[in-house]
Amino acid sequence: HYRTMETGVVFKNESPYIVDRVLRNSAADYKNIDIQAGDKLKAVNGIIVDERLDRDSYFTRPSLDKELTLTFDRAGKEVMVKIHPEAPGELKTQLYDDWINQNKKVVDEQSKSRIGYVYMKDMSANALGKFLEDMVDEAYKKDALILDLRYNTGGNVHDEVLKFLSQKPYLQWQYRGGEKTAQPNFSPAAKPIVLLINEQTLSDGEMTAAGFKTLGLGKIIGTETYRWIIFTSGKSLVDGSFYRLPSWGCFTLDGKDLEHEGVKPDIYIKTSFTDRLTGNDPQLNGAVSEILKQLK
Repeated sequence: HYRTMETGVVFKNESPYIVDRVLRNSAADYKNIDIQAGDKLKAVNGIIVDERLDRDSYFTRPSLDKELTLTFDRAGKEVMVKIHPEAPGELKTQLYDDWINQNKKVVDEQSKSRIGYVYMKDMSANALGKFLEDMVDEAYKKDALILDLRYNTGGNVHDEVLKFLSQKPYLQWQYRGGEKTAQPNFSPAAKPIVLLINEQTLSDGEMTAAGFKTLGLGKIIGTETYRWIIFTSGKSLVDGSFYRLPSWGCFTLDGKDLEHEGVKPDIYIKTSFTDRLTGNDPQLNGAVSEILKQLK
């Protein structure tokens, strides 16, 4: 059994030995580690690399090394760094977070920072906490909101998310000498909201999308959801084993089974394989465009 050691360094697709960027919070993202875009990998643990070979062959071992020594060429100058490698699963999370951060930057740039962008990976308690932190940090100050549930793997916090998004202002209050502010303090339903879904939005992500549509909280953009929505119950047996059974069905108010129906977007926009390769995101662009129309 072999494992490929990762470093948090992302290399260029077209030039697989040249650094494209370093991922945030990765093994290479430390103050004393000097790796820059454009650096060319020349050696791993003192072994000169052959650029005709697969780069991963130099990082694949029966187990993770405690430390790697990487040698780079930077415009003719040799740069040597030492890194404690990480597992492939850690890199996957960092790439996922990098994609989320890039989406936020795109929304900020295209909207001139008028639209908030909040992403939920799943519908767990941790994801709910992150959602609420994002909403009360920067998002509530914006003129509109994009909630992204693409690739959401579900959980069971749909009710809390929808309750928060449904808040509307009903009064104003004012401290002596201060400015009037709305009650409640956070009222996203008073502003344009777009929900992003795709074919890999599943389980409680679909419950959230269905509730969002029924409550009329805003436009839904993307593709139809996965149709993988049913809640299970589990029991432990005397021998220590555990079983789960499908137990709870999920239905719209008019009785349609979400397991069969899924959730359809109001505006259908598909992201193609070519879009993913080139970093284009027509669904996100469409969400920004739709909100800017409403803000006008």
